[in-house]
Amino acid sequence: MYYLFLWIMLQKRYFMWLFRSGIVFLGYIVINIYTGIRFLSLIRYFFPTFSALVFWPLYILLSYSFVLGAISGLDEILPIRQVSMYCLPAFVYFFLALLVLDGLRAILNFFELIPPSRVLSAAGAGIALGITILLMLYGAFHAREIRTVYYDVTINKNSEGAPVRLALVSDMHIGMSVGREWIARIIDAVNEAKPDIICLAGDIFDNDLRIIRDLDGVEAELRRLNAPLGVFACQGNHDIDRLSLRNAVTTDRIQNFLEAAGITFLLDEVNLVADRFYLAGRKDARLIGLRQPRKSAGELVAGLDPAKPLIILNHQPTDFPAEEEAGADLILSGHTHRGQFFPGNIATAIIFKRDGSVHYGHWKGKSIQAIITSGAGVWGPAIRIATNSEVAVIDITFK
Repeated sequence: MYYLFLWIMLQKRYFMWLFRSGIVFLGYIVINIYTGIRFLSLIRYFFPTFSALVFWPLYILLSYSFVLGAISGLDEILPIRQVSMYCLPAFVYFFLALLVLDGLRAILNFFELIPPSRVLSAAGAGIALGITILLMLYGAFHAREIRTVYYDVTINKNSEGAPVRLALVSDMHIGMSVGREWIARIIDAVNEAKPDIICLAGDIFDNDLRIIRDLDGVEAELRRLNAPLGVFACQGNHDIDRLSLRNAVTTDRIQNFLEAAGITFLLDEVNLVADRFYLAGRKDARLIGLRQPRKSAGELVAGLDPAKPLIILNHQPTDFPAEEEAGADLILSGHTHRGQFFPGNIATAIIFKRDGSVHYGHWKGKSIQAIITSGAGVWGPAIRIATNSEVAVIDITFK
């Protein structure tokens, strides 16, 4: 359901946003009524006198906790925020499992292969709940496994010297779920690849530096990033420091933190790396809670030597035509998480294909290429199902 909200938010017309959001909200109410009735029937199978007056307020509170927490500000309390985040995928999977099992039972009843039975109805709800719990446990462990994926890219411009190995990391979301131990695993995977240059494609942080339990420890881990040509980063939409809901959003502490960690933070800036190729880092197009001017792709690269290769680090893979027109050779992006958990990967594939890009992998245009990574961390619930937490290693050949 979250991904339907995401899809709606990306629409351009306000009227259509209102229309579609009303449909989705109504659909979400219907889904929760259906899952609530089935869950209550499971409880009453074992405890026949269990009160609906007790069940429904608790069920509604949990099923809408993600929205209620954000509206009330209670999501600043970490335990409440954790529970609300995990409720979102849990309700999605409980609904999908129920839908399949109840549909199968209805078909078998229709063809009189099994009789209508309260036992089978309760068994279906119990199996759906068991599937949900198993998926959540699997997703929680799987998200913490950092994989390394490899790409070979050829840029048709001369650049003196050997091929360049670039490590791309995106969407670490250091904060509530991702702390020092998780970051250490990411750094180990990056350094093990022995890259010449390291690029962090935004969403390094998760909205609020206060919720990071060991900020000094995280800085120490980031300092371990080792690449002879340097470590560079661009801004992601979550790279803000929301001191509280009542204070203005800032980015100053994030910029200072990255500089202290030895990371060059490119905010609509271009760096000539080893006099061989340009690396440009763009500001984020939709920084949460803060409007900021952003150079167009053409303005960003104006005056550069067109004979030198140009790599653009841009968090969101949504500006490929303009970047291609500006003369970029390779775009490095993240942001999509590849949907993070099923069926989100289906939704993001549709969304970013509509925007003329892809949600993951190696994309090729007429004269430009892009690598979009699924990210090394997580946003919201710390689970991944049908996607991986990863570090991308790109071997670039110039000719």
